[in-house]
Amino acid sequence: MTLELSSFEKKEFLYNMPDSFQRVIIKVWRQHYEELYEPETEKITSLSHAIDEILEIYKDNNQTLTHLRYVWMALILALVVEPTIKYYQPSCSIPEKTIRQINLWMLEVSENIFNFNQESTESISSNSQYENYSIIEDINNNYNFNDSKLTSFQIWQEALDVYSNAIKTLDFNQSLEALIEIVDDCLEGYAIFPGSQGRRELFDWWLLEVVPAVWYLLPPNFIYTIDNLENKDSIVGSQMEKLNSISSTIWSILSKSELSTLLSSLRNNHLSINPVSEARVGWNEAFAKMAEKKDDILLYDCDTTSWDKAEWKW
Repeated sequence: MTLELSSFEKKEFLYNMPDSFQRVIIKVWRQHYEELYEPETEKITSLSHAIDEILEIYKDNNQTLTHLRYVWMALILALVVEPTIKYYQPSCSIPEKTIRQINLWMLEVSENIFNFNQESTESISSNSQYENYSIIEDINNNYNFNDSKLTSFQIWQEALDVYSNAIKTLDFNQSLEALIEIVDDCLEGYAIFPGSQGRRELFDWWLLEVVPAVWYLLPPNFIYTIDNLENKDSIVGSQMEKLNSISSTIWSILSKSELSTLLSSLRNNHLSINPVSEARVGWNEAFAKMAEKKDDILLYDCDTTSWDKAEWKW
């Protein structure tokens, strides 16, 4: 897989973000990092500092919006890590359970926003909390899994850590720290391992595709995969379908709430997200008040003519 970096203009999500955010992303992209095995590394540049600087972009006065963005990024990366888990343990259900739980959480939070619940990200049901604990327990029970194909326990454990931390992002108080751990496991660790030569390409995909898409709670333009992944097209198609389905459902809910006004629109023939207002709200009540005050009487008499009776069709 080759990520085209020759033209930022083609990256419509990035170019429709606020200018200050664009400058941060492009600055981070232009730097080199020792952790990505780049020969031209500037030793003063820290990858962890760059990641912190990028995630700072998502902090908003609206806590719910900030939280949704953290969880949305966690979901995207959890999907990308899924092939690592399935390669070593095809029957493992942890990825499906985690992704389903995140999906349900995002829908529940979105519905609560529509219902004007001010504590929407903290008021998940007891059933959801029980399922969270169940998934974490399942992950803990699988840490010591062993297989002849498993050349390093670090690969398996860091992949599982992604799902453990993805569940933790559902708690706002843990969400940022958990997301940082996920990004670290993916970009510096072995949860998604493209080889030493492929780490910069993976980082660029995260920075230029995932980061701007998360700003809009939309899927990236494409999903990162390692070159030798079996059934790559089928896996990528399924992952994109899940993201598109979840994002569309969330936006169908959010578009009816005031939260949608907090997101910038994508213009120039791209996606535009705007709040949907109900047509003719309050008209019936207004007409009733007009009738009570006799304000609905014609200001002058209007006699019908023969043309009105013969030609006009009601």
